[in-house]
Amino acid sequence: MFQIIRISILTAILIGLVVSVPSLNKPAMRAIQDVGDLFDARPERQILFVGNSRTYFNDMPAMVRSMADSANAPEKYRIQMHAPAGRALADHWANPQVHDLLAQQWHHVVIQAQSGEQYDRSLSAQMLGTARKLISEARLGGAAPAMFVTWRYTTDCPEAAGSDTTGYRQMHANIQAMHRQLNRETGVDLVNVGRVWEVILKYSAEIPLYLDCNHPSIYGSYLSALAFYDYFSGGDVLAVTYVPDGIPQDQAKLLREAVSRYSSAAAQ
Repeated sequence: MFQIIRISILTAILIGLVVSVPSLNKPAMRAIQDVGDLFDARPERQILFVGNSRTYFNDMPAMVRSMADSANAPEKYRIQMHAPAGRALADHWANPQVHDLLAQQWHHVVIQAQSGEQYDRSLSAQMLGTARKLISEARLGGAAPAMFVTWRYTTDCPEAAGSDTTGYRQMHANIQAMHRQLNRETGVDLVNVGRVWEVILKYSAEIPLYLDCNHPSIYGSYLSALAFYDYFSGGDVLAVTYVPDGIPQDQAKLLREAVSRYSSAAAQ
């Protein structure tokens, strides 16, 4: 009983911090979530994200947890992220911390390649080789690995790839081809955000998926999180009610429906 009272008091204090000190909102909200998990009897689904800024922008993995809770998922998602800025897969492979993480128990390990190493097919050999090794190590730890298939650059920042902007549209094809090859060779699952991204760019151009020529806006991160929740949940994305600040409800609904349509088509 005393322990329950202590937890209730701590929760009240943390909620007060969120209200009174906006700068503490994100860590305080996570602390509240951790306290709430003490009362949550659902089994856990353990998920590790390994990537870089395309993963960590707008705290995308945390959105996946919020989506799961909003959809009354039968499991509570315990998500950890290792995504320092600018890291390529070779950087992750050379980092002992990544190997320590992969040795832990996970249900899923999500791997995201650096955008620059997917710009041109001539760069694919090292990326593919390192991806194969990370996929294999994730499986040795008992996890189901998945690749986060991301998006091309835009022409807004010609210096982003250090190359001619005429290659930017080809970049989408390169990303898709590299990941299809990985899927054929290793059987790794593909969470193909980049393909849905292209559909939104074509048919719903008013939705600003990019923050700049490379990184996702809040919309782009929401789209990515929806694709991951759809993947983890087995197609429950239309049950999501969570919408982050800054996205109107009608546009959030459009993104959920786009992910659901892609998922349904891919399953056929």
